[in-house]
Amino acid sequence: MILTAEKLGWKVRGISILQNVSLDVEEGETLGLIGPNGSGKSTLLKLLAGILTPSSGHVSLQGQAMARMSRRQVGQTLAFVEQQSDTFERLTVRDAVELGRTAWLSALRPWSAEDDRIVREALRQVDMSGMEKRSWHTLSGGEKQRVHIARALAQQPKILLLDEPTNHLDIQHQLSILGLVKALPITSVIALHDLNQAMTCDRIGVMSKGTLLAVGTPTEILTLDLIRDVFGVTARFIRDTDGSHLIRFQSIQ
Repeated sequence: MILTAEKLGWKVRGISILQNVSLDVEEGETLGLIGPNGSGKSTLLKLLAGILTPSSGHVSLQGQAMARMSRRQVGQTLAFVEQQSDTFERLTVRDAVELGRTAWLSALRPWSAEDDRIVREALRQVDMSGMEKRSWHTLSGGEKQRVHIARALAQQPKILLLDEPTNHLDIQHQLSILGLVKALPITSVIALHDLNQAMTCDRIGVMSKGTLLAVGTPTEILTLDLIRDVFGVTARFIRDTDGSHLIRFQSIQ
């Protein structure tokens, strides 16, 4: 397993936010995290990324305890895209994406033409080529989100963690970003609100009230009973023209 969480817990002022979460992420897979607001998806991702320190349990990265790794080592292996990330307003798009190369630079390894190539490719992948000189404060919410994803791609991580990456994006870019992540030769863990988007993941994990209820393939996990119990809605599956299944929802009367 490339990423492992064992009995993770996290508390704030004695209040338990996450309890006893164990999760194995397989190399190369796309794992979706679903659950209602406040279920613990963002907290779990921040623990997996090393941004938060567990109150209990531990995270292992490629078989090594993350707590024993330097931030540089973690940054060369794992990238995290938050829901809301602050960036200095004076930066340009190019400046923001170049920050993704930080973990790879040192006095012995200064900026090179290869770094330029990696940054250009990251911008191309999120459809932001030609906007390198745009100031951060002139970007829309969706454009900022795409730049944050480009910065993560510029890290060239083996593992990509994304917290609701399609927030603020129009439908075209929702589809293109999710397609891009799915096609990348890396391991991805993505928190998603849209259960139909989660259906395209290799596996999904269901969060509820700070616990991980179930992990498995979408067809194993997304049952009508689970959707009703966790999300408080009724649902039915519809077969699309291409043979895939879509979920339609209705409020419980």
